Amino acid sequence: MATDSPRRTLAALGLSPRKSLGQNFLADPNVARKIVGLAQKYPPPYLEIGPGLGALTSCLAEAGAPVVAVEVDRGLATYLRNRFSGGSVEIVEADFLNVPAKEWRRRFPEGGTVLGNLPYSLSSPIVLRLIELRDRFPRTILMLQREVVDRLCAGPGGKEYGILSVYLGVLAEARKEFVVRRACFYPAPDVDSAVMSVRFAGEYSEALVAALRTVVRAAFAHRRKTLRNAPVPFLPGGAGQWCELLLAAGIDPAGRAEEVLPAAYLALARAFAGM
Repeated sequence: MATDSPRRTLAALGLSPRKSLGQNFLADPNVARKIVGLAQKYPPPYLEIGPGLGALTSCLAEAGAPVVAVEVDRGLATYLRNRFSGGSVEIVEADFLNVPAKEWRRRFPEGGTVLGNLPYSLSSPIVLRLIELRDRFPRTILMLQREVVDRLCAGPGGKEYGILSVYLGVLAEARKEFVVRRACFYPAPDVDSAVMSVRFAGEYSEALVAALRTVVRAAFAHRRKTLRNAPVPFLPGGAGQWCELLLAAGIDPAGRAEEVLPAAYLALARAFAGM
């Protein structure tokens, strides 16, 4: 797999991959086109998280699609701004996680589609942020560490099923699209990646989503123990009230967190919130 192009580009810019930012640059144009092809099934404009050297950005720019690409690395942001000057791409130098929701609502008044090659260390915080922004960005194409994608798309019954699996299982349809080998990046990471699509669906109030977060975190706090032993300091009635809520949602208190369907967690959240 040829990885000379990112290496040469970085050398010409006097830059090096920064481990602190989890920078592994996509070096396979075929993979880039495949990812962008998935994103283009959904309407523009596009928000790209972490464009890096512009592997995905360039495919979108060639199609004339309006893109806002947010890049935290100053050197890369400068390079991208010069490279895509005068076209349909706007470069925002910022940390995606620190940009206020109101700013994305201002930039995308009619909503948009997200895509990105995410740094492995920030996968979970970024996914949680996208869940918060689901009303603005209902469609997302993400490339993450393969194991992370497997966890996010997991169903109940196994060790991969966890808190984020439940959130996406309730709020979205999450699908693993294809695997990307580590040789497709420069520098090559120690693990393979995978691309996933997320389509948020359903109208859930913020109060219900907050309740869902509360009960799911409690359920998975001690996942090796039965659900009746979950820590529930948020309930004035303690363990007894918790078991009543579990039973009201059709969940066996003697079961374990990884055995419960997303729909049952939603019922538990409704019971907790009194909805």
